[in-house]
Amino acid sequence: MVTIRRKLVPISLALTMTNGKNNLKKYIVVHETDNTNIGADADAHARLQINGNSRQVSWHWQVDDQEAVQSFEHFWECWSAGTYIGNHQGIQVEICVNSDGDYVKAVQNAATLIAKIIKDENIAIENIVQHHYFSGKNCPRNMRAGKVPWSQFIEMIKKASNTQNPPVETLKYRILTGTYNTFQAAESAAKVMKFTFGWLVYIEQDGPKYRIKTGTFTGMIAVKNAENKIKKAKLAQVTYIKDA
Repeated sequence: MVTIRRKLVPISLALTMTNGKNNLKKYIVVHETDNTNIGADADAHARLQINGNSRQVSWHWQVDDQEAVQSFEHFWECWSAGTYIGNHQGIQVEICVNSDGDYVKAVQNAATLIAKIIKDENIAIENIVQHHYFSGKNCPRNMRAGKVPWSQFIEMIKKASNTQNPPVETLKYRILTGTYNTFQAAESAAKVMKFTFGWLVYIEQDGPKYRIKTGTFTGMIAVKNAENKIKKAKLAQVTYIKDA
């Protein structure tokens, strides 16, 4: 079962990234990110939005092989479908295609998420459409190429609709690193976490040494993924996950 959590864009920022709170929620529009970069998962795309996307585009959900992350409540008119009607009437769902992820599992997770949305919003299954439906864009590209055929995807949604809705993650966590001998060493690692990963981070003194404390992550999968990024980048030898 897919983990679902929220990382909502603040209202003040959402007003600059959408057409406001008038979405009729008639359709679910399925996209793929087209971003195959390593690490371009759901959390990365959610952080892109919450930090203010430099492109004139926005979407409600991003889904990868581990989780689904919500960036906007469904009443917002996000800029993703390519037409006024698609944006005004559609809930936009992006499926991640990062090369270090499992695309088929991401599609399965998207089906589970969409099954939940159609129950929550009372949307007809006939109104689950591809981005191509509104704009003619070749999106979702991999699905349209048959990697997971669209008809099979719709059957996944129908099957998932007969199961219980997955819960939404609400528990929050932080990561605390082991100590660094100098402030400069802590600051160097903190800069990567802040500017490359897009996290909030704090440097705290611990006696003569220093530690890094991150901002909060919602859900255990999100914080575990963050911990793995720290370790892969060799930013800290020791990390601890703490309740926030």
